[in-house]
Amino acid sequence: MDIALAQSLRYSLKYAGHPAGEQRLTLEPRRDGLRLTLEASVELPLPKTRQRWESEVDREGLPHRYRERVEGGGARVMEVEFSREDGLVTVSLGKDDFATPYLAQMHDPLSLILAVGRLKLEVGEVEKFALVGGRAYAERLPDQSVEVVSSGESIEQSVRVYRLRPGLSLLYFDKEGYPVRLTQKVGEHVFEAELVQVQRLEAGQRLQPLERRLEPAQRPSSQRDSGRPRIGARESTKPRVVSGEPPKERQGETPSRRRRRRRRYN
Repeated sequence: MDIALAQSLRYSLKYAGHPAGEQRLTLEPRRDGLRLTLEASVELPLPKTRQRWESEVDREGLPHRYRERVEGGGARVMEVEFSREDGLVTVSLGKDDFATPYLAQMHDPLSLILAVGRLKLEVGEVEKFALVGGRAYAERLPDQSVEVVSSGESIEQSVRVYRLRPGLSLLYFDKEGYPVRLTQKVGEHVFEAELVQVQRLEAGQRLQPLERRLEPAQRPSSQRDSGRPRIGARESTKPRVVSGEPPKERQGETPSRRRRRRRRYN
């Protein structure tokens, strides 16, 4: 995936096998790095939500600012500032702020996906990533075959698969490094995001707001996307993944001490 090009990745969402909305991941190159923006309209599970996540990363892929807003059943806003110069990570949750030391390279949910896609692990190897409030482990699983429809013909190619722990999440990347599928176990069901379109963006181009669209199988053949990978029907199981923040480790966390405006950890 060439991050020097402005582009938009559109995903269809499913929950327990049912259409659950759509999301769009936009990559915008900047002079000092890259801005990643994820917008999602999620219909299942209830309540329906609209989400917007934004991450500004440097040329190494490390974030220096992250914002998250979720609307539906109330509103939740979070902002995180990563300052390696000051050695602090400051988290703002509306009226409350707290800070934690920046002791190692840290990631947010969007920069984590980018970082995992760049890994060069062998099967069975594991990489650890520090997150705000916890950590994530990415384990390389055996490659899986996918079917690609191009010019009316179906061909097969392999994708790299990574499992994120803690939690039951899987990330799939094609040979170009695109995250083609992201899934996560939510309750008793699976929430899935599958890549259906990659769009090159021109300078200054504005994208239309997200709206519910028909599944590819329901669209007229002239509107169906081609050339994008899909998991082959011959698989006995379908592991799935969702974009979003991996579950945090809660065991062994240092209890926090509240202050009115800021918390610091020594």
